[in-house]
Amino acid sequence: MPENETILKLLQGSYINYFHCKEIVDILKDTEKDSKNIFGYYSSQRMKDWQEVVNLYQKDNVYLAEAAQLLQRLIQYDIPAMKKQIDKADRAITDSVRKEQEYSKSAIDSRKQYEKELAKMGLKGENLRKELMDLAAGLPTFLTSVSKDIVHLKGAVDYYENFRQFVRNGVRDEPNKFLPLLRLLQNRGDDVTVYEWKKGVAPVQVERPKLEYTEKENKVKSDEIDFGDDNGIDFGEENEIDFGDGIEIEIVGDEQGVVDDGIARGEEALSLLEYPESFQIIVGELEELLVFLKQREVDETSSGAADIYISGIDVRPPEISKVKVNDLKSWTQKLNFLVESLRDPQKVHLFKIRSAPHYVEELLNVLEQKKALEPKYKRMEKLMVEKRKEALEQTKKSQEYLDILIESLKTLQKQIEGEISKKYNNREVNIMGEINTILP
Repeated sequence: MPENETILKLLQGSYINYFHCKEIVDILKDTEKDSKNIFGYYSSQRMKDWQEVVNLYQKDNVYLAEAAQLLQRLIQYDIPAMKKQIDKADRAITDSVRKEQEYSKSAIDSRKQYEKELAKMGLKGENLRKELMDLAAGLPTFLTSVSKDIVHLKGAVDYYENFRQFVRNGVRDEPNKFLPLLRLLQNRGDDVTVYEWKKGVAPVQVERPKLEYTEKENKVKSDEIDFGDDNGIDFGEENEIDFGDGIEIEIVGDEQGVVDDGIARGEEALSLLEYPESFQIIVGELEELLVFLKQREVDETSSGAADIYISGIDVRPPEISKVKVNDLKSWTQKLNFLVESLRDPQKVHLFKIRSAPHYVEELLNVLEQKKALEPKYKRMEKLMVEKRKEALEQTKKSQEYLDILIESLKTLQKQIEGEISKKYNNREVNIMGEINTILP
């Protein structure tokens, strides 16, 4: 005879208990009725086998013990474990969504940070090495412009010197102690070398050091995604480009131990604005002059009673009194612009590149690392999307299985209550306790 679909479905379960066997016997009573003899027994071997299984279950109420054990396992282990699995998947979904948002924000922030660094350096980002070299090559033109601006500030330096002499009752500073480098640049122009500054005489010949740049392809190792536990996003300045003033010179040239022959070689052949030590002194002198002029502007524009009285009795030399407030403002404005341009982060880097060619590699490495952060964070964002999808699928499957377990628990509860009720004259039986906290 053909197989019964209900029986096949029952036999496909991972675990078959007494109530399944009894249900199979009830089905066989209908399907195997033709094999029943006049004494009420079935000749079908299949029917005999299942009846024997049911009889063995009923002996000493073994079926109730097994059902109780199964009920306990569902309540204490299977259902709680499945709920924990669902909770874990839900947390994974929440965590993936959070990290997805964080990585998306980090990708945007890293791109902005990279663009900010490019803007500081005045770079387009198309060919970083060539762009940096081109900027460094244009540095002498900038230094020449700075030297001319310093020469044009001779009136401000003279005013500062005259005012110091006036307030000190005619005592004049020694030439080598009052803004010596500014005076030297104003008197000699941008051709003055470190040799002349240190030795006090101009060299008979200047052998400029060779500043060589080798253009080569800059390769950056692609970032690998770290699947470890360190998922923290660091928004610090670990790769911050150093905008400090520690400019070191590396000369690529012929620097031999020769007795002074009047020829400026090596670092002594550099201009005052190219040499780190003299550069810092010049900037310091410009800032000193700027502070003085700002204070004089404040003094000249004050209108208190004491100021009016003092100005009335104060007799100043013509070289001081001829300087007006507008002159002070003009000098202050020029000095502000000059100091800011010399302190500009781009210029600091260009000084380092021009004096130390290997610094190009360090700078490129930092810029490329910042550039590589955006695609790295985007890959991590994509990974979180995949993890979220996997967690959603796992939650769906676990919830379906949990529903099956709960339905099985309800059915088993009713079956046990029914069997116990039969043994006590059909009295109402209710299973109480932990089962009520498990069932919805």
